[in-house]
Amino acid sequence: MKQKLHSIRYKVLLFGLIMSSIPLVLISGYYLLVMSSQVEDTAAQSQKLRVESVASSISDHVNHIFERMEIVGNSVATLEDTGVYYDLLNQQESIDEIVLLNDTGDVLRRVSRFNLNDTNAEPWLDDQSLLNELKGDQIDHIFSGVKFNEYGQPYVHLLVPVSEDFANALGVKLHLQKLIGDVSSHYLDGDSVMYLRDQDERIIAHQDYSKLWQIDDGQLSSDNTGIITTAPIEELNWELAMEQPRSDMLSPVYGMLTRGGLVAAAMILFGSVISIYAGLYFVKPIEKLQSGMRYVKTGYWPDEMPVERRDEFGELTRAFNEMNKEIQQKERSLEQEKERLSIVVNSMEAGLAVIRKDYSIAWMNPTLKGWIGERSEVPCFQMFSDHNDSPCYSCPLSETTFEKMDETLTKTDENGEQRIYRHRVFPLQHTLEEGEEALVVMEDITEEKRLEEKLIQTDKLSALGRMASSFAHEVNNPLASVQVYAEDLTDRLEEDREELLDSGDMDHYLHVIRKNIHRCKEITANLLNFSRQSSWKITTFSVEDVMNESLMLMEHNLKKHGIKVTVKVGDHLPPLDGDPLKTSQVFVNLLQNAIDAMSDQADPQMMIFMEKVTEGVAISVKDNGSGIPEEYIPKLFDPFFTSKPTGQGTGLGLSVCYGIVEQMNGTLEVDSEQGKGTTFKVVLPKSRSIND
Repeated sequence: MKQKLHSIRYKVLLFGLIMSSIPLVLISGYYLLVMSSQVEDTAAQSQKLRVESVASSISDHVNHIFERMEIVGNSVATLEDTGVYYDLLNQQESIDEIVLLNDTGDVLRRVSRFNLNDTNAEPWLDDQSLLNELKGDQIDHIFSGVKFNEYGQPYVHLLVPVSEDFANALGVKLHLQKLIGDVSSHYLDGDSVMYLRDQDERIIAHQDYSKLWQIDDGQLSSDNTGIITTAPIEELNWELAMEQPRSDMLSPVYGMLTRGGLVAAAMILFGSVISIYAGLYFVKPIEKLQSGMRYVKTGYWPDEMPVERRDEFGELTRAFNEMNKEIQQKERSLEQEKERLSIVVNSMEAGLAVIRKDYSIAWMNPTLKGWIGERSEVPCFQMFSDHNDSPCYSCPLSETTFEKMDETLTKTDENGEQRIYRHRVFPLQHTLEEGEEALVVMEDITEEKRLEEKLIQTDKLSALGRMASSFAHEVNNPLASVQVYAEDLTDRLEEDREELLDSGDMDHYLHVIRKNIHRCKEITANLLNFSRQSSWKITTFSVEDVMNESLMLMEHNLKKHGIKVTVKVGDHLPPLDGDPLKTSQVFVNLLQNAIDAMSDQADPQMMIFMEKVTEGVAISVKDNGSGIPEEYIPKLFDPFFTSKPTGQGTGLGLSVCYGIVEQMNGTLEVDSEQGKGTTFKVVLPKSRSIND
């Protein structure tokens, strides 16, 4: 999955999505903020104008009543003629009663809309201070606070002076039902409210009747995020207020945001479709080449890819096809040479061996093994005799330079018959190890000595031996690289040798060739070491080195299955006592089992942990394969038990591993969950030479 996220396709798609969405989102966000501020300012201004308009209407109504009262109060016939009072009642429906009061507050005249005109009724004013204030301050009008009649209906008293000396006063009883209804029935959008409060902060008009006559302490509004606008009614010392929630205020913005969101989503979708098309169009040829490279990497040669484009991708595809053909030809040539060489070496009657500088045997063919038996660990000069304690006379390995050595020696076989062998040594120019190496050709010439007619055949075998020495340790990929670099280096030397030396390319070519030769040497040495037959031998060894050798042996198989291997090594791992070859056999078996378990995984991963524990070293091999069914785990280490398909396993691998680990006084445990993977944990004791 991580590799897919880092692919060019995903990067192109991600870039297209970002470029089509982020600018649009930023622009939309900017305009949303700007429009929100503008809409909020406009709504606040509109709300202020609306409140001032309603407050002005109430003020005009009250002023009109005061003006009519002043006209009536200044009329000469006021004291005697009550007709003007009735005219005022008819003109102002909100007036319930008109009275004429003397300076002590007694009723001189009374005209009521609903009661008899009785001047001797109860006192008209509850608060005599209104008259005193009207007379003392010599103001043109005064009003009382809100009162309630016997029916619970609100009203106020309005007073104006009748004469210039303020001897009498004209008062009216103004009911507030119509005023409250006008305010309550005023149409507002959404959850906005309008209310009227008197000089005592009481709510005398509200669209929510449950809040009437309550004290406005700032807690009456349930939405504290709105805007409150007020307008004074100076004639009555009242105040008209309007509350508008922020959600109602910004409802146009929300609508615009919804419509804009749909448009933005459509644009992003359109941009995404274009990005996907562009990504597929540009990335498809690269993916085809990548698929072809994977086939080449795993050893399969893909068919020639069609060149469908005329741009750089088409040129790249054409170059890949040419490279593929050339590599296939060279691969087939190498395979043919390798097969031919293997057949010749393994079928020839001559014994072949590769000898190191220290006279040890690096490799021998089956013929020579059949002659000397289990003596591959002895020096070359003791292969045919236990009595030789020093190299052969005039051995070329002891000389600084040599070409070849040719001599005969005799050996008594198991039947007591003397056999005659021709012993020849040829220098190897391309060695796999440091120091000089030589190819030893051992030929049984007993019959040839008896039959001189086979001399020609002997010469042919000698020629075949010389040819075999050039390819004894070939491996495909490193030597293919060596061949390519060597051929290129030769061509460049013929073209311009001085430029090649001055540019440093010569060192680069030689470095690559040495690197691949050293790689061949490591692979061959590990394969030979692992395949060597030996009895149980206790030595002190490093578990990290053995694991690295085992991984090198399995490297081709791991790459073939595309398995990602992670190795984590703890600090200060102690050395172990045991047989490193047997330990390597355990590791190889565990690695192979993990590879088989992950054969169907899309992203196979293997983790190897080596850490220091109290007993010694714990080695864990963890895979993310199919896991082991729970019912199989108790029988996992039984001989001949296997859960693999027929032909894939013998059932001896884990049983042998368990026996080797047990013989080394260690433990082998398994932890597996079906569908999630398996972990094998090997704990081996540390060397007895290590002090606790």
